[in-house]
Amino acid sequence: MYNSVAELRFKNLYHIKRHQLGLFFSGRTAKNIFVSANTYNSVINEDFRHIDKNTMELLIKAKVLVPKEEDEFRSINIENQKILKKQRQYHSEHLYMSIQPTDKCQFACNYCGQEHNHAEISIDTIECLIKQIDIKLSAHDYQDMEIGWFGGEPLCALDKMRIINKHIKILTNKHKIKNLSHITTNGYILTLDVYRELKEQFNCRRIEITIDGDKEFHDKHRFTFSGKGTFVKLYNNLKSIVSSPYYDKTKCMITIRCNIDQSNIDGVIPLLHKLYNDGMQDKIRFYCACVVSWANNGAGDAKAWKIIGKKSTEYILYMLTHGFRTEILPHRSGPYICIGTMKESLMYDAYGNIYDCSETAYSTRYLGGPLHLGNIHNRGNKRKNSALATIPHMLLSGQIKQCKDCKYYPLCGGLCPLALYEKEPRCPMFIYNIEDRMLINAIYRLNHIK
Repeated sequence: MYNSVAELRFKNLYHIKRHQLGLFFSGRTAKNIFVSANTYNSVINEDFRHIDKNTMELLIKAKVLVPKEEDEFRSINIENQKILKKQRQYHSEHLYMSIQPTDKCQFACNYCGQEHNHAEISIDTIECLIKQIDIKLSAHDYQDMEIGWFGGEPLCALDKMRIINKHIKILTNKHKIKNLSHITTNGYILTLDVYRELKEQFNCRRIEITIDGDKEFHDKHRFTFSGKGTFVKLYNNLKSIVSSPYYDKTKCMITIRCNIDQSNIDGVIPLLHKLYNDGMQDKIRFYCACVVSWANNGAGDAKAWKIIGKKSTEYILYMLTHGFRTEILPHRSGPYICIGTMKESLMYDAYGNIYDCSETAYSTRYLGGPLHLGNIHNRGNKRKNSALATIPHMLLSGQIKQCKDCKYYPLCGGLCPLALYEKEPRCPMFIYNIEDRMLINAIYRLNHIK
């Protein structure tokens, strides 16, 4: 059930003549297996008499073949429970907290679901926040604590970030643990000096910037409130940082996220080409994500996701042939883990509101609702977790039918718990071009056989 099959004909490739090969990709193990044409046909026809012993063992080990009587969903979830146990053990030693110090942003992106009221975290709220974190650190022995900085645009409140970071350092020194961070930013005021400060003073290990195509496409997606394009300024910032001797991808890597809908689907390759021409292909990470409905704002389109998924084959091929790092085939995954499913992790916004999902802040849709855990200024009525914490159990027990019946379930783990909670699953791109990815992976492996 959980296997994808692609038949590949190599009549003229790699001088493999008069041969027909087959590939099986197992969703259970994420293994892409070469087989002969005869073996391929035998498996498809469920006639295993002529498959040799070694090949049969390989197919069984990769779980391309499983016993007919096996309840695969149950087997997968037994494996998933083990994965979850390891993840929970890890997060019991590594505390993750998210802080959104402002809802300010210079951009008026057409797909953003946040409401920007120019709020910035107050000193009083910072004091309450630090007390909350100190209580958490005092209640359990952690190896480290990582802060995820989000917004709005977090760098619009850099002065407040500095104050919070100063207190965080005092706390982590007090509790004798490491202090780590990462930040998601629009890149508009991410200068080289700010990069250095984040790396050296905030111990920031990764920075994510969103660029939605080259200038032509990005500026139609991500513009200022006055309608001015933003590409030139943020790209020049990026180029200045990556070309500087102070840039260190091993200590503070920059990742570029490209949000795609049908309006900018053709802007990805030009952006990759520009990054390549500027010598950044091996210095940054790059990935694409489909635009989705955020706070029920109607952005994104499930029909467009299929088109984008198929188009992503071109992106993968370009990246592979131009020195970018990219994932070809998905890996085996357990239920998706995020703030909402981590027992002790929380997210604080500029008003002191507490959530366990970064997408729920700064939206009247979620304020006061079941995903709003309370406010740090109110001593009572604070909940520890929202309904998002129940999503892994719902997946394991088969309560989310779309995932239970999906052959890609072992590979994506359901992805975003908020989307599942709202009954709007955000399926991964690879489900729309898995056969292409199998073929690319096969060719890539053949090219690297010594």
